[in-house]
Amino acid sequence: MFRSVRLLHRTLLLLFVLVLSTALPAAATKGKAEAVPDQLVVGLSPLFTGTIDDINATYGTATLAELNQLIFLLLVPEDSSAGAIKDAMALDLRLEFAEPNFISESPEHSGQDVWAWGGQDSEPYAGQSALAQLNIVPAHELTRGAGSLVAVIDTGVQLDHPALASHLVPGLDLVDGDLEPADTGNNQDDDGDGLVDEAVGHGTHVAGIVQLVAPEAQIMPIRALDSDGRSDIFRVAMAIQYASESGADVINLSLGLGAKSVLLRDVIRQATRAGAVVVAAAGNLASDLEQYPAASQCALAVTAVGPENQRSDFANYGDWIDFVAPGEAIYSTFTGSSYAWWSGSSMAAPFVAGQAALLHSVNPDLNAREVTLLIASTAAAVDASNPAVPGQLGAGLPNVAASVAMLLSGALPTGNNGYMSGGCVATS
Repeated sequence: MFRSVRLLHRTLLLLFVLVLSTALPAAATKGKAEAVPDQLVVGLSPLFTGTIDDINATYGTATLAELNQLIFLLLVPEDSSAGAIKDAMALDLRLEFAEPNFISESPEHSGQDVWAWGGQDSEPYAGQSALAQLNIVPAHELTRGAGSLVAVIDTGVQLDHPALASHLVPGLDLVDGDLEPADTGNNQDDDGDGLVDEAVGHGTHVAGIVQLVAPEAQIMPIRALDSDGRSDIFRVAMAIQYASESGADVINLSLGLGAKSVLLRDVIRQATRAGAVVVAAAGNLASDLEQYPAASQCALAVTAVGPENQRSDFANYGDWIDFVAPGEAIYSTFTGSSYAWWSGSSMAAPFVAGQAALLHSVNPDLNAREVTLLIASTAAAVDASNPAVPGQLGAGLPNVAASVAMLLSGALPTGNNGYMSGGCVATS
């Protein structure tokens, strides 16, 4: 059941958003991480007895926002180099870490995998091949996800979409700084890539996939990506923390970047220790280049396959992948109370997020590692269909009904098989 968050907490977050409303730089080169100019994210050492004011006094920086008592977003002085200050901070024992405020974006933001509008026809939605491919329909005879809360951190959601409205709970807009995380555009090319509002509908599409798998789960839309599909790691971290503190059982992140981020690693670890399963899209670079947060130790990285379980041409691969799921021409909800086909790893991730929601609905006491092991233990390897990338597609294709049946049988898998180590799950 949805657990409301105190209004004061939401108000403080929205005040931070007003400070963070600076423009993001133009779209990054394929696979290359870019950062918001003149901003650094720092984490204070737990052993440091001073305050962020002491850090600012040393480096001439100014505090823009606070994630918690230890993590801050800082503004670098105009006449200083952010890189030089970051390097100096790396030697400062008062700090746990210092890193650029990296740009994060939806894998589909470039428009290279465009959607195709399907109008108001809902029939293909519940009849598409992905349901049989993942063995979803038989699972609905056992559970439909009631009692689970899934946070969709994305471009927002069409809040009055007929297929989604009754499943939505109050969310948050960290782009516009309000409580209406609507999936709308601003008619501007904010990232300078020649496309206007190319990511509008992305969050609505992702939410519809979650709802397709777990039709009675609740969905909390959190808007962290703008209408061009871009954000930064501090805003994404705010969204993850908000989702966790709001009681989300599953967090879907159909977004990423090519740089390893300590901030995202830590906030995802905290969310999993609080009980959430964090699922992330692996990216669309057709590469083994690690994408974050998907490659983070405490997140589940999901890449895309076609109807015959062959890796999609655009899909990433590597020893950091956890699962595959359908990601080609997925039919789901879209803005304008309509439906659309869209391809990408962003579409694959919410299938696994929905599966996690079903498992949680059967047993709300499961931790993230137990959910992951249930999915992995019942998944089917797809190496035979992908001889060019052996061992690079994780545990393979989930079997949703089989994982639910295993849970109901009481035969929980043992060990961790390499999943969720590194302090991802709280111990008693």
